[in-house]
Amino acid sequence: METRRLRWEELPAAVRTEVQARTGAVLDAQTMTGGNNNALAARLHTARGEVFVKGLPYTHPQIWAQRWEAALGIQVAPIGPRLLWHVEAGGWSLLGFEYTAGRQACYAPGSPDLPLLAQTLTELADRPLPTVALEPVEWRWAEHVSDPADLQQFAGDALVHTDLNPANVLTTSRRSYLVDWAWAGRGAVWLDAALAVTWLLASERHTPASAEAWAAHIPAWHQAPARSLDAFARANAAKWSEIARREEWARGLCRAARLWAAHRGR
Repeated sequence: METRRLRWEELPAAVRTEVQARTGAVLDAQTMTGGNNNALAARLHTARGEVFVKGLPYTHPQIWAQRWEAALGIQVAPIGPRLLWHVEAGGWSLLGFEYTAGRQACYAPGSPDLPLLAQTLTELADRPLPTVALEPVEWRWAEHVSDPADLQQFAGDALVHTDLNPANVLTTSRRSYLVDWAWAGRGAVWLDAALAVTWLLASERHTPASAEAWAAHIPAWHQAPARSLDAFARANAAKWSEIARREEWARGLCRAARLWAAHRGR
């Protein structure tokens, strides 16, 4: 759901006071335009340096995601920006992160961002599970498999991000960072590479062969049996087809997922 974006100055005074107890005085605030799910997303220039802050009021239906990201928090750095603090005050939940100057990733063929993303996903696959309870992610495709046994092929004990929208990949000249961990969970180590294939295809400049050739640079991709990738491509296409019937924004991903499923089914 799209959420109206507030400016820093519109937050209740009690919330701003709690934040400034951690940052020092806020000297300037720049509202960020990316993303639709945060009521506040701002770059704060403070007495102690720059910080990125995002947040939701307690009444927002996605407040659970905000708190889940807080629980995962510092354990995803340096793959994601480091969480500095979590404020619950004045009816709001706010997260403060180290500010990283970067831009949204470009998924076009030949983009210099693609090797950086492959390296980040390689680092993620090599990390041990964090010390928080992680939800198994395979249930997200439970209604979209033809054989319930297929679902177990998506299960595993790796930390997976699962939302590789290029807006969630912050890129610098040296590396990429994954942001917005609200949909992270536990699953097969190759899942993020497979999910990235669909996002590359959604750029409408890749072919299934070129997207898979990129994924092959990620060691975890090679841990997926062909039958598992086939089953996942089918289930993911069915999932996005259902979402696209309700949500117009999902139509590009629906086309991409169907294209990959057709390629895997040849």
